[in-house]
Amino acid sequence: MRRSKYSYKNLLPMFRKAAALRNEMLDVGFTDNGGAIHSAERILDILGMRLKYPGLSHVNNLKNYSKAEFSPAAYKIHRRGRKVLIEHVSPRRALTRVAIKKVKDHATDKELLAFLKRNYRLVLLTTHETALLNKQNRIRIDRNRLKKARIRIMRYRSPK
Repeated sequence: MRRSKYSYKNLLPMFRKAAALRNEMLDVGFTDNGGAIHSAERILDILGMRLKYPGLSHVNNLKNYSKAEFSPAAYKIHRRGRKVLIEHVSPRRALTRVAIKKVKDHATDKELLAFLKRNYRLVLLTTHETALLNKQNRIRIDRNRLKKARIRIMRYRSPK
C-alpha cells in the first residue's frame, strides 16, 4: 500500500487556512457558489476519508474498499460490473459550513476530528437511490437522511 502525503496532521492546519480564506472571501462579497468554499470542501473531504477509511487511496476506489457500505441494490449492480455512485451521507457543503463555523468558534483539533468522525460517511448507491436521497435533502446534516429516503445500507465484502 502506498503511503499518502496527506494525514490529519497536515490537513487540519490547511483546513483552518482554507476556512479563514473562505470567510475573508465572503466578507468582500464573494460567494460559496462562486468558489469561496471549494478548497475547504476538498480538504475536509480528504481529511474525512483519511479518518474514516484508512488505506483508501482515492474516494473513487471506495467500491473496492473492504469496509465499503452499499445499499443492497447498489451491491447487486456493482457485482454485475455496473456503475454505482458515491454519496456523502452528510452533504459536503453542509458539513464544510459547520466545520468552518467550528473553526471560527475556536474548536480544538481534537473537537474538529471528533466532529468529522461522527459526521463523515460515504455510501454506495444506485443512480435512482441517489436521486431519492437528494430529493429528500441535499443541504442539511441529518443523521436519519438515509432512513428518511428509505434506503438501507449494509457492509459487504467487496468482490475482487
